[in-house]
Formats: sequence, C-alpha cells, structure tokens
Amino acid sequence: MIGKIKSSTSQMLIAFDIPNYRLLFTGRVTSNTGRTMRVFARAWFVYELTESPLRMGIATSALTWPMLIMPLFGGIVADRVDRKRLLLFTESMLVILWVIVAILITMDIFEWWYFIISAVISGIIQSFGRPGHQAMIGSIVDSTRLGNAVALDSVSETWPRIVAPALGALLIGVIGIHGLFWLTALAQFITLITLVKIRWEPLDLNNSRKMGNNIIEAIQHIRKESIIIALVSLGLLSSLFAGSYNFLLPIFADDILSVGETGLGILMTVGALGGALGSIIVVAASNAKRGRGTILISISIIKTVALIAFSQAHIFPIAITAMFFMGSTQVMFMTMLTIAMQQLAPDHLRGRIMSLRVIFMGFSPFGVLIMGTIAELHGASNTVLIGAILYGTTSLLVLILIPTLRRFQ
Repeated sequence: MIGKIKSSTSQMLIAFDIPNYRLLFTGRVTSNTGRTMRVFARAWFVYELTESPLRMGIATSALTWPMLIMPLFGGIVADRVDRKRLLLFTESMLVILWVIVAILITMDIFEWWYFIISAVISGIIQSFGRPGHQAMIGSIVDSTRLGNAVALDSVSETWPRIVAPALGALLIGVIGIHGLFWLTALAQFITLITLVKIRWEPLDLNNSRKMGNNIIEAIQHIRKESIIIALVSLGLLSSLFAGSYNFLLPIFADDILSVGETGLGILMTVGALGGALGSIIVVAASNAKRGRGTILISISIIKTVALIAFSQAHIFPIAITAMFFMGSTQVMFMTMLTIAMQQLAPDHLRGRIMSLRVIFMGFSPFGVLIMGTIAELHGASNTVLIGAILYGTTSLLVLILIPTLRRFQ
C-alpha cells in the first residue's frame, strides 16, 4: 500500500526528475510570488495616494494592455532566438525596472501614474517573456512529462495567489511599501539566477525567415489543427465572459449578500482555495492519456453551472460554494487547455502557438468592459448570469462546430 502511494506521488511529480525543470519551476515560484505581492502593493499604494477606485483599477490593469497584440511578436522571437537568452534578457529587464521603482518609492518621489508607465513596460517585457517561458517548458521536458510539467507550472502560478497577498499585507506593516517593492525585486532577481543555472544546449532554430513569413507559417499550421482553433476559441470565450466576474465581487458582498468587507475577503479566499485544489487535481490527472476533450467539456459545463448558481445566490453559504467551484474550474480549464496546446505545438512553432495562451490575458480588460457595461444597465447578478449563458452557449457552439475536440485524447 505504501509502495503504491509512493509510486503515485512520484508520477505526480515526474517532471521534477529533470534538473532544468526544477530550476525553471523554482524561478516561476519566486517570480509569481513577487508579481502577486507587487499587484497587491500597487493597488494599496495607489488607493492610499488617491482614494480613487478608478485610478487603482487603471494602474492595476495597465499590465495587461500590451498583452492584446505584443505576445504574437514575443512568440515569433521565442521561435527565432535562443530561448534561454530571451528569458535572461526579459528577467534582467524586469529586475532593473522594479529596482528603479523601489528606488523612486524609497526616495518618496513616486507619483501614482508612474505605475501605469511601469506596468505597461512590464507588460511589454512579459509579452516576450511568457511565450518564451512556455516554449522553454516544451524544450526542456520530454513529451511523456510535458503534461505534468504544465500542470506543475500551474501550481507555481496558483498557490502564490493565496500566500502572496496575505504575506504582502503582513509585511507592509513591518518593512513599509518601499521595503515590499525591494522584496519583489529580490524575488525577480532570484528567478534570474535560476535561469542562469539552467544547463542549455541552444536549439537549431530557423531565424532566416522574415517576420511576416513566420506569422503565415503559424497561421497555416493552426488552420490544419482544428483542435487548436477550438482551444483558442474556448480560451478567449472564458476570458471574455467567464473570467471577468472578480471585479463585481465587491457589489455582491455589499449590496446583494450584505456581508461587507469581511465577506468579500472570504469569497476571494475561497475562490483562491478552489483554484489551488484545481491545480492539484490537474497535476494528479496530468499523466492521463485518454478523454481530455471530454474532461474539457465537463469542466466547461460545471463552470457554467457554478456561474449561474453564484449569480442567483442570495444566501452566503451558497455563494461560497459556487465561488469555490468557479475558482477550481477556472484553473483546471486553463491548465488543461495549456497542456493540450503544448502537446499539439511542434517545437519550431511552440513560441508562436503558446503566445495565443498569453493573449487570453490581454482580452480580460475587454471582458471587464463588456461586463461592466451590462452591469450598469442590468445589475451585477444579471450580468454574471448573462455572462454564464453567453459562455455556456458559445462554448457549446464551438464543441458542435469542431467535433474533433470531443474526440481529443
């Protein structure tokens, strides 16, 4: 019995057999922890200075603005240059950027709108770094461990969302906002060190093609792979209609559920815990070789039901339960989608195809804009309900029009 448990556990962590992946994972943990604390600190700092939720939202969302288009070029670069050198460059630029921000805050000469500039610069850098990172995973991990590596990468992204905000809130009172930004810069520097230590033989990449030809090559491949088209469509639909409910949570907590700030904190924590559990479930199932299309369909259905239940919840325990499933299915869905895209991407196109995964983030502000407009006219509850119906029906349409997704293994 103990032997079976050990064997099962080792299979869940099979990607860690590769030393380079262990380094890459460690760097992701420190980078995501620093990034999440930075998002929290940025929102705190701007609100303290301006007492304006609008300005806080602008400063926080500015990171995603470049990610609507720029990742396409980042993916091309990731397929044309040495991927380790690309990541070393992007991480170095992020270290320099956040050290400069920390210095300005320490000197007390930082204005709130500087965060818009720094966030946009960070978004541009990450538009090259994120496709490079996704391509790097596929380059250092063999095909038998690839699904597990992507699932573990999701853990490195999900779990810091739980720990980092609480840690940041605690540290602000001890080291101040300037000290917190120095700490996030240090976390970024540790990520840079892990990349330096990766032993890497540069791939033989064809960088003689013009950029336009690189784009055409990727489009031609995607047109032949109907499953990739389906995956990209589902990801965009999720970003537009099913992933934009978070900004409405204060309205639910205050006006609908009447639980105030404490209740809002509980809702956000439960959603994060659901995401953490979802990431573990995907890690456990990452080595499965059958029924992945069916699993994606099932997750989409559960996600739609959870959104509908939350939209109509007027009792706090029901809202908490729905929020837990919304958090878990969101992480499970996006991770399974990423695994499928990684497995379908040939290595010479991996950067370009995985850049589409990064673009999903760029569409999030459009989802917020759409949902915000509907909320102005019909209220928060009806907005989430409409979003759930739109997500469910359009996802069903994708599954009907592209039957190969249902048969995807």
